[in-house]
Amino acid sequence: MNPDLEIFLEDAFEPVAPTSGAIGRVVVEPDYETELPTTANAGQLRDELISLLNEQSPDTVRLHSHEGVEIAIPERYRLLSRFLRRVTLHADKPEGAWVEVEPPGNWI
Repeated sequence: MNPDLEIFLEDAFEPVAPTSGAIGRVVVEPDYETELPTTANAGQLRDELISLLNEQSPDTVRLHSHEGVEIAIPERYRLLSRFLRRVTLHADKPEGAWVEVEPPGNWI
């Protein structure tokens, strides 16, 4: 695990506002096998995530399930597909940021 990557992603995604009232939180899983992004990547990563989320209309039943709805990251989102392994949508709302960064297997 690379805590610097987690911190970078948390800082990059912290300002992302909800794109849908149905989506309570977004969980992203970093890809630890890639290099650390540069600060110049933060804005583009954020823009790509917002675009990806704006394209979604998840099934409400699956959204409310424990697993949530995993969404594929198309290759056109060059930075997202390089730095993230997975994006999962959930209906429940968090206490903190709308976009949560979680390591694989929810290890903390």
